[in-house]
Amino acid sequence: MARQDDSAIKKVDTTLVAVLDIGTSNIRASAVNNKGEIEAEFRTRLTSHSPTRGFVEFDAEKLFEDSANLLGRLINEKACSALAVTNQRASTVVFDPETRKPVCKGQSWQDLRTAPMCLALKASGISLSPNQSASKISLIMDLFDKDRKLGLAGGTIDAWIAFRLTGKFATDHTNVAMTGLVEPNAQRYDQNVLSRLAIPMQSLPVIKPSIGEFGTANINGIKIPLVAMLGDQQASMLGQAVTVPGRAKATFGTGAMVDMVTGVEGPVSTQRLPNGTFPIVARSGKGEFLFGIEAIGLHAGSAIEFACNNLGVASDPPQLAELAKEATAGSTELFVPALTGLATPYWDFGALACFVNLTHSTSRANLAKAVLAGIAHIGAELIAAVEADSGTELDSLSVDGGVTHSLLFLQLLSNLSQKRIHVSAANEATTIGAGLAAHLALGSIGDVGELDELIKPRVTVQPEPSFERKDLERAKENWAKAVQISRNSVPELSSVTF
Repeated sequence: MARQDDSAIKKVDTTLVAVLDIGTSNIRASAVNNKGEIEAEFRTRLTSHSPTRGFVEFDAEKLFEDSANLLGRLINEKACSALAVTNQRASTVVFDPETRKPVCKGQSWQDLRTAPMCLALKASGISLSPNQSASKISLIMDLFDKDRKLGLAGGTIDAWIAFRLTGKFATDHTNVAMTGLVEPNAQRYDQNVLSRLAIPMQSLPVIKPSIGEFGTANINGIKIPLVAMLGDQQASMLGQAVTVPGRAKATFGTGAMVDMVTGVEGPVSTQRLPNGTFPIVARSGKGEFLFGIEAIGLHAGSAIEFACNNLGVASDPPQLAELAKEATAGSTELFVPALTGLATPYWDFGALACFVNLTHSTSRANLAKAVLAGIAHIGAELIAAVEADSGTELDSLSVDGGVTHSLLFLQLLSNLSQKRIHVSAANEATTIGAGLAAHLALGSIGDVGELDELIKPRVTVQPEPSFERKDLERAKENWAKAVQISRNSVPELSSVTF
């Protein structure tokens, strides 16, 4: 696979860039101006399939076709000077670079089929999670090219999209750091891991800065430079002006993520930190290389959808949020959203979801509030874990994501975390952040310091004065009891750690 040097980026006077945002559930193509505003958007659902327990797959070819079609529609409507890509991280595609086609379905970051492989590797001194890309690439190559003679290529969604749009197979530091394939500083592949997994170096994408030159995309005959690629959470950080050490943001979308910038000093290991967070690369490029840490909650919006679609608590998420306002004052019902286990700080894959404290007087409204309260408790624990593993106390943080449309949820989160919550003005901070990264690459935004002036919160929520210390202690005790019921429900899974 040929690797060519890219030409230097030329500064252009532009106010509009295209952003391709590939999430877990949706694909969006948007035009973002240099004020951090979306001027046009096209979207479609991204469907994944679970053929059996622990398997989560997607059609990589259809993902590309849908992405290209959305970009084509966008560029026909809006003249964009550059392109940025942001994406769900660690989801994996293995393909034949000659035919430009995937050899099989892509494996989602949620896919756990390589858990036995990861456990075997751990016994031999290599610690990988089945959520990471490393074991996924190895397994697919074992199935379709056991002798490694076909020259298959494997990488994350950003690299797959970059290859199909530009012909150049490249990824960035924020994405490659989540694969399990690189050294702790995320700047080089780990030769020991590659050797043990029998993944040839030439089968992997070139690692480049997040803000920089990735080649020229050809979209329906229109050529446009690809100048930024970031993982979704890192793009969200830029979209909420979380750019300097000590700042943090939380995203409550399908899952829940809390990310903090820690500084220029990289981690000594890629392994999980004592309170259940992981080191990440916050961004690279424009003379910067910043690291951070991330706390992970597996379910937020997905818990609300479960309550609506599976349990019939409400017809849809907006109705659930409205219904929750009618809950009995002082209601103590809670939902532990461990639909596929608990992540930070517990990392208990054997935990099961549960409602607790139900009585004859429990109503649908109380159940609705219980779901929002459970997600808020998860959020408060993620915040506490980031503070503990970074040694930094936050007085506030920015939040985005669909769940944050509920003012009741925001108040619960503020009360339980005892933090000021700055709510993003943009519904899609990830898309905005990727667009701002492209503007930084082009020079139409001069420096990340300018983002503070561009990005202002829609509203700030403060802890309620009436929610006293005794109320907080009682709420945390209630939550701890609920989590205790949830945990170790499937002992053989609870005993597994990655």
